[in-house]
Amino acid sequence: MSLRWRGNFIGGRFVRPAAGLSMVSEDPGDLDRPLGTVRASVGAVDEAVAAAARAQPGWAATPVARRRAVLARWQRVLRRRAATLVTLIAREVGKPRWEAQREVDRFIARVDETSTMAWPRVRPYGVPVASGVRGRCEYRPRGVLAILGPFNFPAHIPGSQFLPGLLAGNTVVFKPSELTPFVGQFLAECAVAAEMPAGVFNLVQGAGAVGSRLVRHPAVRGVLFTGSSAVGEQIRRAVLDQPEKCVALEMGGKNAAILLDDADLRLAAREIAVSAFSMAGQRCNATSRVILHRRVAKPFLELFLRLVGQLAIGYPLDPGVFMGPLVSRAAVEKYRAAQARARREGYAVLRPGGTASIASRRGYYVRPSVHLCERPGPLPPSVRYRVGEIFGPDVAIYIVRSADEAVAINNEVPYGLVTSVFTRRRATFEALSPRLDTGLVNWNRGTIFSAGGLPFGGTKASGNHHPAGIFMIEACVYPVAVLEDRRPAGARDCPPGFPAR
Repeated sequence: MSLRWRGNFIGGRFVRPAAGLSMVSEDPGDLDRPLGTVRASVGAVDEAVAAAARAQPGWAATPVARRRAVLARWQRVLRRRAATLVTLIAREVGKPRWEAQREVDRFIARVDETSTMAWPRVRPYGVPVASGVRGRCEYRPRGVLAILGPFNFPAHIPGSQFLPGLLAGNTVVFKPSELTPFVGQFLAECAVAAEMPAGVFNLVQGAGAVGSRLVRHPAVRGVLFTGSSAVGEQIRRAVLDQPEKCVALEMGGKNAAILLDDADLRLAAREIAVSAFSMAGQRCNATSRVILHRRVAKPFLELFLRLVGQLAIGYPLDPGVFMGPLVSRAAVEKYRAAQARARREGYAVLRPGGTASIASRRGYYVRPSVHLCERPGPLPPSVRYRVGEIFGPDVAIYIVRSADEAVAINNEVPYGLVTSVFTRRRATFEALSPRLDTGLVNWNRGTIFSAGGLPFGGTKASGNHHPAGIFMIEACVYPVAVLEDRRPAGARDCPPGFPAR
């Protein structure tokens, strides 16, 4: 059944553009049942930013307790409508129900984390300067924030950005991925139900042209983006002539799991299989490389490949499904191209991947693939499979002879999001961790696992040092130093040569 498209959400109401580019929202697991059609209009960006700019001073002047109360109402609405959102994410993204449920649960929990853990990071504080002189630091909202969301976590990731943004006194213009317009519309409907003041939260639908207009808009004071490194680089270049604009980029990954010779192999095989193939590998923190000590290579591969062969692939809303489809035809083509590159670059094929057939469903289904490089050596020139992000269910295995070689393979890629280390010895992990050029390091835990109370962000092409998690609120504000001097003129020192009276 097709969903009703209501239009962009601007200034507290849904507005359908009179003209624009039509986009069909697919169900990637059942292509015969698309969700519906929406229309994108670049001109809607100017209207949405204007509405956000008008609302921002009043929203910033609203006491924090009242802003927090609005977000609490939003949370209650989400709780009431959670089942609907789970189904919508499963259909529009192709994410299995269990993963969609986890996303919705994390989104709901993020409201509390924003108030209890993020907000204290930007509370004003005072410092003594001298007798009669005090200083304080206060944080002010940037103004209008542009939030460009990804398809893979269409509710939780943008929510992790606009929740701290709103609490800090900013207003928001949110552009969801063109692949998930109806999840974006659902969030706007929640804003209505939560009685969000008009113009505080706005939604514009569209693809690259809409996003480009939003990013470049002179009234936008902050851009919070989650997506590919290529698009993140385009955004960074697009605002080079706007140095006052904060740009927070959360981008791709080529994440590794390092297994040392004392690793718990059964634990590692389970954690890596979940991290590599849940959501069909379409996560920035998915495991795409396993760096394996040769002493444990044979028993680990036996365990791991057996698990891979038993993974249940199917329609996201069917029971017992571990892995659903890829999100689009373009994603399937990218995945197939990666398989071809692996063969051209000399990798042995342990699991060939390829198309998966699902009874009574026509969709973008593929099988997990596993490739092996027994002697990685120095990074060859002009390779793509070894260093490029695939964003699909594919794992490359590298056999190494030492921890030093493992660190070198981990750090050779242009990304630096997360590394998992599997070893029974804490001292070994603590010695290795500082040498890994990534923003997250997990011990005996898969790469996809993180904690809401910690930063989430990477180095190199994975980000620009504005991490998400509770740290995201710092990208939504700027600090102001206030100096208070209550001394009379006669009590103040005069520089040499300056008249005393």
